[in-house]
Amino acid sequence: MTIASLIPNELKDLLREIEGLGFSLCLVGGTPRDYFLNKTLSHDLDFEIRNLEASVLRSFLKNKKINYTELPYQITRVDFHGFDLEFSTPRIERQIAGNKTHHHFEAELSPTLSYQEAFKRRDFTLNAIGVELDMKNNSEVVVDPYGGIKDLKDRVLREISDDFFLDSVRFLRLIRFSIKYDLKISDSITTRLNEFDLSELSKHHFIEEMMKSKVPGLFINKFNQMVADLKLSIPTEFKIWNGLKFTGDNKTKDDLLVSSFLQKEESAKLVSAFFLMPEKRAKDLKSFYDSFMMVKAATKEELTTLAKQSINELTDPGLLKELKNLEEKKEWQKYFTGPLLVSWSDWDSINVDSLELESIPVKMRSYLRFHKALQKSFKA
Repeated sequence: MTIASLIPNELKDLLREIEGLGFSLCLVGGTPRDYFLNKTLSHDLDFEIRNLEASVLRSFLKNKKINYTELPYQITRVDFHGFDLEFSTPRIERQIAGNKTHHHFEAELSPTLSYQEAFKRRDFTLNAIGVELDMKNNSEVVVDPYGGIKDLKDRVLREISDDFFLDSVRFLRLIRFSIKYDLKISDSITTRLNEFDLSELSKHHFIEEMMKSKVPGLFINKFNQMVADLKLSIPTEFKIWNGLKFTGDNKTKDDLLVSSFLQKEESAKLVSAFFLMPEKRAKDLKSFYDSFMMVKAATKEELTTLAKQSINELTDPGLLKELKNLEEKKEWQKYFTGPLLVSWSDWDSINVDSLELESIPVKMRSYLRFHKALQKSFKA
């Protein structure tokens, strides 16, 4: 099996046309890595294109009426039959003195760079494997100037150059790859982790790498542990995670919000703000939780007494208000599964007609459905 054999025909035809313009195509990054790990083809395909300028490719795509997006560093992105294609010109990245951000370099693009020169800018050796395609002859050549295939077999993360430690996002990628692929961190990285400067770490990149890890809870745990062990300085906004512990089941932002709330109620607002959630999100969670706990604490005697009362006689909805709130905010239901004497299944099938509503006070009408559920459940 080869990578080329996994490429569908319609994409092969496009690549042959691009190759026919005079371009040399080399798959790079995650696609070769994942292929050598598990023999699968990603739907995100990154190509380095050599011999010609990127403008030639864009003119071709325009003539073919294929939509594309121009990204920084002359990268061209194409959505083609379910594949996200990126075509980039090989480049060298030169460090900008004093710059601690992810874009800490100046790029020097050249379509004639050697693979060793071009791949040097990459982070890990296992991400510096290329597969040079020859679509015309349906063949391919593996390009591995930094021994990435061996490191894949050994399941180890190893840096390509000293530049690895200049980029704070690579600290995050180190965490992500070690967790997602169950890879060891090489001694050459471990002994130099304290060289990372996280003082200008980007929240955007943190969230991006965290979600790509597929296990955000474990990602945060490892980030916290490494920062603490290495005594690294981080921006204030990242300190909200201090003292919080998560599980592998915490896979979404809502999972993390709920887990944070249950550990430290006051942290929910900070976590929702970190993820740029609406302020109402944390408020709704707390509101649901408070109602859930009140319903959970209700006794059979209390519910029976309420069910026996006529809704026309009630001056205060009391527990009915909490039941209504559970229904209105039931998206949080999956996080709270404790036993309730009355719950969603009891009122889901309850119907209320307009004549019934007209017969009770206006302020109690929205609670009629829940009162009828109590009457049905407790045979009042």
